Amino acid sequence: MVTRAQKLEAITRFGLMVGQNPWFAFLIGYLIGQVDRVNFVNDLTDAEIAIRLSARHSPVWPHEPFKATVRGVAMPNTYTLVRAISEEDTPICVSLDFDHAEDAAWYQAVVLPSASYAKDAEAAAQAESEVLWKEMDRTLDIYREAKARLKEDPARQKELEYYMRLAEEQMRKLSQQMEELNRHLKKIAEREEAQ
Repeated sequence: MVTRAQKLEAITRFGLMVGQNPWFAFLIGYLIGQVDRVNFVNDLTDAEIAIRLSARHSPVWPHEPFKATVRGVAMPNTYTLVRAISEEDTPICVSLDFDHAEDAAWYQAVVLPSASYAKDAEAAAQAESEVLWKEMDRTLDIYREAKARLKEDPARQKELEYYMRLAEEQMRKLSQQMEELNRHLKKIAEREEAQ
């Protein structure tokens, strides 16, 4: 399950690779703003919105740095692409091409085999919600265990209070992620009602 944070990291890291190019900077900013719609894929076949970005420093064959289609229509630049897709909720499938992409753990963590994997956003959000709930339960268990041991063994107070603080901090982070996910699920539900 690809999380929102992983997608943001991938977009940001690729943005750093392309540097000061204003066309890329514009698109990277847009993709960050639309992160819930973005899906990284190896194969763009059948993607309604397909974007291929290349930042190779030493390509064997020359590559276009930007290539995009919207329902089969080629987009000449990033500005035209954003204008064409800004008023809709269709998933955006992005394929990144850069040196050593196959070895980049941050990219391999988010990339899906094909555009068909990106179709069911609601199921993916539900799966992410389950993961977050399990992590919250585990964190609460750690907190409860540390609190119970504190009563039994006051000599370990400093160590156990440290674990309790870590658990509290983790719960705050998980709660924020859950709030973001709930907002995302609400948007999906609103889109389905509007259709």
